[in-house]
Amino acid sequence: MEVREKGYERLKEELVKAQRDLLLKDEKCERLSKVRDQLGQELEELTASLFQEAHKMVREANVKQANAEKQLKEALGKIDVLQAEVQALKTLVLSSPTSPLGELPSVGGGSKTPFRKGHSRNKSTSSAIMGTQPDPSATQPIVRECREVDSQLFSDFKAWREEPTLERSCCFLEIVYREDIYPCLTFSKCELGSAILEAVEQNTLSVEPVGFQPLPVVKASAVECGGPKKCALSGQTKTCKHRIKFGDSSNYYYVSPYCRYRITAVCNFFTYIRYIHQGLVKQQDAEQIFWEVMQLRREMSLAKLGYYKDQL
Repeated sequence: MEVREKGYERLKEELVKAQRDLLLKDEKCERLSKVRDQLGQELEELTASLFQEAHKMVREANVKQANAEKQLKEALGKIDVLQAEVQALKTLVLSSPTSPLGELPSVGGGSKTPFRKGHSRNKSTSSAIMGTQPDPSATQPIVRECREVDSQLFSDFKAWREEPTLERSCCFLEIVYREDIYPCLTFSKCELGSAILEAVEQNTLSVEPVGFQPLPVVKASAVECGGPKKCALSGQTKTCKHRIKFGDSSNYYYVSPYCRYRITAVCNFFTYIRYIHQGLVKQQDAEQIFWEVMQLRREMSLAKLGYYKDQL
C-alpha cells in the first residue's frame, strides 16, 4: 500500500507539472498568435498604403506630363508666332522704300553711259577713216556685278556672331563704326550728330514725317530746331519732310531728305544686328547673314557719299 501511494503521489505530481507546462505553452501559443495577427494586420496596412502611394505618384506623374505637354505646345505656338513676326518684320524691311536691302540707286543715273576704262576712238572719226566698216569698240562689253568675301572681315564677323554684342569695342563693330557709322553720322552740327548716334544705339530715336503731323496744342517747353525750310543738322536751306526727337523729349529737329536717309541707313544696320543679338535671325548660313550685313554697310557708304532715296 505504501508503494502504491507513493507511486500515486508521484504520478499526481507529474500530472500537475505536465498541466502547468501545457498551460505555459498555451499562453505562449496565444501570445505568438497575437503577434502573428498584429504583424499580418500591419502588413496589410503597409501594402494598402504602398498601393495608395503608388497610385498617387502615377496620378501626379500623369498630371505633370499633361502639363508639360501643354506647356510644350504653347511654347511651340509662341515660337511659330515669333518666327512669323520676324519674317513679317524682315519682309517689311525688305519692302520698305528706305530699306537698305532694297535696290541700290544707280550711280550715274539711268540715262548716262557707264564709265569704261581706257579710251575709245570717236565714232564719226573712226567711220571716216575706215570707211563704212563698223567700229569694234562701239560694242560695249556685258558687265555683271561680282562680289568676294573678305576673309579677315568674315573671320571677325563669325567670331562676333558666336558671341554677339553691341559694344563699340568689339573687333567687328569697331571696323563698322570707323568706316561707316561715324562718317555717315558726321554733320556740321557735331553735338547733334553725336546725340543721334547715342539715341540710335539705345533705340530711342524717333523719325516722323512732318506732313502727317496733326496740329494739336504743343507743350510750352517744346522746342523745334530748324524748320520746314532749314535742316537742323546741316544748317542749309532745304525742304525738310521729316523731323526727329530723342526718346520722350519734346524737342524736335527738322532734317532734310539727305540727312534723314543717312540716319535711317544707320538705323537699319542697328535694327538688323539687334535681331542677330536677340537670336531672331534663324539662318544657319553665316555667309548669307554676312552679305546682308555688308548690304547694309553698302547702303551707309552710299549715303555718306551723297546718294540717297527720297519719297515723292
